[in-house]
Amino acid sequence: MVNGQDFVKDSLNDENNFPKMLGTGHEEHVMDINEYSKERRQNQMPGQSDPILQNLEQYWQTLRHAQRLPARNDIAPSKLDDALPYAFILQRVAPGTARFRVAGQKLHDLLKMDARGMPVSTVFLPEAREQVQDLLEAAFIGPAIISIPLVSPGTLMRPVLHGTMLLLPMRDSADQPTRVLGALVTGPHSGTRPRRFMIEDSARIRHEPIGVQLATSQLIPRGPAPMEKPDTARPALKLVVNNG
Repeated sequence: MVNGQDFVKDSLNDENNFPKMLGTGHEEHVMDINEYSKERRQNQMPGQSDPILQNLEQYWQTLRHAQRLPARNDIAPSKLDDALPYAFILQRVAPGTARFRVAGQKLHDLLKMDARGMPVSTVFLPEAREQVQDLLEAAFIGPAIISIPLVSPGTLMRPVLHGTMLLLPMRDSADQPTRVLGALVTGPHSGTRPRRFMIEDSARIRHEPIGVQLATSQLIPRGPAPMEKPDTARPALKLVVNNG
């Protein structure tokens, strides 16, 4: 498990009854708040007001060289600051499929397991995975910045959880966009069971194509790529420890 203190560089209760219990006047007030929150999510780009995602994207933008994407070797974990526990690196292994090469502590807390080596679809409920594959392809093939509004359904024992996943494409040593620097940020959560997400229908998905020059070779073979070990298996990589 790679946690928020050790991040490795790549190559590197019942909500239906709640208003009723408050009474008529409070019910109207609660509904107003819910409608305002819903409207705000509809009008804003996902992650637009989140400082962690903003800072991560700003750092990624500073690494862009003219018409080229940042390279995976450009990423310095010490520069990720507060985004470190939320950050991850994906590797594209087949069309629509990517695996976590590096995953921060917050992702482990959500999934209740070490995400390294797992497909990114692990984060999602089965009914969302086809759309997630399309968005992953858009990030890699575009390439494009993708920001996805997420929601983990609530139950009688735990509330609905909203979040945002940001995907920022990077190039590999062959100058191909087969890596993604990303982050998954949610609201406060607790509990011992893992969380899985849907794409929130009522919110907008950000899809921002990037004009870059790519090598002319084929991006990736159509068949499955060989499995690679998580990055912590590579002794040349540097661990960054944050005791704060």
